[in-house]
Amino acid sequence: MTIDNNKLDSKASALETLKLFRIIFKSANRHFHEVEKKAGIGGASLWALAEILDVDSLTVSELAKAMSIHQSTASNLIEKLEVKGYVVRIRSLEDRRVVNIELTNQGRDVLSLAPPPYRGILPDALMNMDPLARSALCGHLSELIAGMSLKHDDSAFEPLGMT
Repeated sequence: MTIDNNKLDSKASALETLKLFRIIFKSANRHFHEVEKKAGIGGASLWALAEILDVDSLTVSELAKAMSIHQSTASNLIEKLEVKGYVVRIRSLEDRRVVNIELTNQGRDVLSLAPPPYRGILPDALMNMDPLARSALCGHLSELIAGMSLKHDDSAFEPLGMT
């Protein structure tokens, strides 16, 4: 019996790639645990606070867009942050239908306790990648997902580290 070296190389390459995915997701999860331990807040919540801090005030739909999540997910996130006293909702004076979200001092304090990057290590690494490399990665990951027999496309708008 002969062993096809191309098959062995292909399997070895697939397993090496799997190891890289493990490193990515374990690293991201460990960062979320570090955030939780130091700041007492989940990764998605911390990212939301960081987005609000960046612009001083934003709407729920602007937050959803900034985090690439469903508006209902952003709304639930804001609700939890508001209950904890980290954010306040302020109705716009110009247009009473618009509600802006702003950080409280307590929200700023939580941010100061958390280890950066506040958006998480995976979003941060992706945002700092070379645009051409990121585009190629996106194409390759899309191809990978297309080859999966079971996929949850609806999870594309669910943040990692949602707590």
